[in-house]
Order: sequence, then C-alpha cells, then structure tokens
Amino acid sequence: MANAIGIHLSFWQTSWSDDLLPLISRAKTAGFKVAEFPLLDPINLNYPLLRKELDRLEMLASCSTGLGPETDVTHPDPAIREKGLEYLFACLEGADILGSPILGGVTYAPWGVFPTDDLSKRRDHCIQSLKIAVEQAQDIIQEVGSPNIKIQLDTFHLNIEADDFGLSIRKAGADLGHFHCVANNRKPPGQGHIPWSEVQQALKEIGYSGYLVAETFVNPEGDVGRGLSIWRPLAEDLDLAARQAAEFISSNFN
Repeated sequence: MANAIGIHLSFWQTSWSDDLLPLISRAKTAGFKVAEFPLLDPINLNYPLLRKELDRLEMLASCSTGLGPETDVTHPDPAIREKGLEYLFACLEGADILGSPILGGVTYAPWGVFPTDDLSKRRDHCIQSLKIAVEQAQDIIQEVGSPNIKIQLDTFHLNIEADDFGLSIRKAGADLGHFHCVANNRKPPGQGHIPWSEVQQALKEIGYSGYLVAETFVNPEGDVGRGLSIWRPLAEDLDLAARQAAEFISSNFN
C-alpha cells in the first residue's frame, strides 16, 4: 500500500498566525493527500471548520507543534511543566478533531532553548511529562512505556546529525511513526544532496506505512522565515515548488 504524501502548511505561511483554511486546498491542488497543521495556537484554532474543509476536499491530516520556554515540559518549575501539559493536551484534542493519527514536532522539550542546568533532571521531567501526555529516541520510548510514543525523523536533520541515513532509519524500525522529506538546505525534496534512494530503500525495509510529509520552508519573509533561519528565497513560485515536491515523493517512494 502506498504511503500517503503530505506537506506542512507553513510552507505557504509568512506569519505563524496566517489562516490555515485556504492552504488545505493549495496542498490538494499541488498533489498532496495530507495537510500537516502547525498547532502553535492550539486553543484558538477553529478545528471543526478545518475538519469540514478536509472532508470536503477528501484530504487527510497530520499535526505538529513546538513547545516553548513557557510550555517547557522539562522545566524544573512544576507550574511551567503543567502549562506544557495543558498545551500538549490541547494539541492532542485538536489533532483528534482533525483526524490526525500523529502529533509530531518538538513535543518533548522547548524549541530553540539550550538549558545550562542539570540535563539529567530535565530528561526525567521530560519522561514524567510524556507519561502523562502520551506523546527522542528509543530509550525514552522504552522508559515512557507507551506504544503511542514514536520516533519522528526528517531528512534535513538526519543530514546534520546522522552518520548514515539508512542505518538511522533501520535502527528506528517499527518505532518510526512519522517521516519528513526535505532537502539538506530546506528546499523541497529532490533538490540538494540527500541520498533519496538510500532513504527509500531503508523505509521499504522496515515496512514504514506512515505519512511522507514535505516539511520544506523556502520563504524568508515574516516571522516564519526568520524563526526558521531562511535567509534568502529558496523558490520563486511556491505552488510550483509544492507540485514538484509532490511529484518527486510520489515517483520515488510509491
């Protein structure tokens, strides 16, 4: 069975608060089956309206989010950890309404924060919080002890961190729950120097059946571009780049 392919809707955003509703149809027009929602304001999103549009267009959903300093589930202050749990609960409830089988992203620690205190205690707080929330690697999965915790990999960060793409994917194995496809320079998949044939073969070997989502960001404008350190335009025509990404993933992975 072919993997459903998707795109992160922030591909078209310049501000994190930009309306997500019209982006669902742009994702479909580009050739994607899955719209990945950035749940960065999970309490105030109109989930029923978004779900209605998904159903109208016969689209699927996946969801991602990112914790911040005020929602840090690893923080020594229990009040901050509690805010983080409330945030994750809101994201999980929203993902459920949208019909998303996953909540990915930075769910285990604050994005872009590098603490200088005792990391072992923060790791313990992370495990305790995830036990409650139920949603980076296999040792944490085993300690949390929940089948609902999975690994998310993406080729942009594999290019930075991994010694071997295929080995990293095979090591994740059945614990791999979500996969992002993106070039080494944040351009759409198919550009740059990612060893896509190696990635495809490894995913096939482990029997990965989840979504393949293009998490590409090419626009330097607004707080999205600044937040993701996109310093120059990486595509001239966003809709054309999205179509090319969909065509690449479809032809190389399914």
